[in-house]
Amino acid sequence: MKIRVGGNALAVRVHRGKGSAVLLIHGNSSCKEIFHHQEAYLARRGHTVIIPDLPGHGSSSDAVAPKRTYSFPGYAEALKELMGHLDISSFHVIGWSLGGHIGIEMWSRMSAVRSLLISGTPPIRLSPAGVADGFLSSPVMDLAGKRNFTPEDVTAYGSAMLGRPLDRRSRFATTIERTDGRARYWMVRNGLAGRGKDEITSVARCSKPLAIVQGRRDAFVRIEHVRKLTYRHLWLHRPILLNAGHAAHWESPDAFNRWMGRFLKYVD
Repeated sequence: MKIRVGGNALAVRVHRGKGSAVLLIHGNSSCKEIFHHQEAYLARRGHTVIIPDLPGHGSSSDAVAPKRTYSFPGYAEALKELMGHLDISSFHVIGWSLGGHIGIEMWSRMSAVRSLLISGTPPIRLSPAGVADGFLSSPVMDLAGKRNFTPEDVTAYGSAMLGRPLDRRSRFATTIERTDGRARYWMVRNGLAGRGKDEITSVARCSKPLAIVQGRRDAFVRIEHVRKLTYRHLWLHRPILLNAGHAAHWESPDAFNRWMGRFLKYVD
């Protein structure tokens, strides 16, 4: 279905269940289909499952106000409005990569968010120094904020994102090509300019449960940075490391889903 939020038409998949609600938020230049394995798992367990395409991504429309919307607070407000439209007043968030940064924004300032699980998301200070602390420097990392992708960029970014060579005939290749380049451009620039919550402070102070399920071979994230941070309520007191890359939930769905299921049982 499509739901109009702040002038934007968001494509969203919704499964209504008797259990708690779970919002899944995808990453930069990705789409809701990246959560195929989690969608089925959560639906079988009876959860209400909400999986949108972010503005400028997948089957959603491009943002009508790109500079404002393509930021962690902008995306968070759009998703808050979406959940209100669906009449869901309490929910858990699963955020991957960019989705984890949006998740931290929501979790730290919205009472409706009960808990947060992040993957491929190092909590950072929103500054150039903070990005350097949390992310590995590489040519493919530089693509995260590039407005216009060449075919070579699509292949390089998609392969690093998925942890395997990108099939150029796949839904994910089409999704990367379709993504509004302004979404990458403004997301990175807004983050570097400090538009959003200080994530280091948020994870140190927020009392709500947080889980980290992280691929140990992530091509983007500095694992040691994630390990050394101070957390107020980190589940199991440590990040869970899987033998996977950046998209651990896609690359190792059975292992990821087991940990996700245990965490949701803990927070419910």
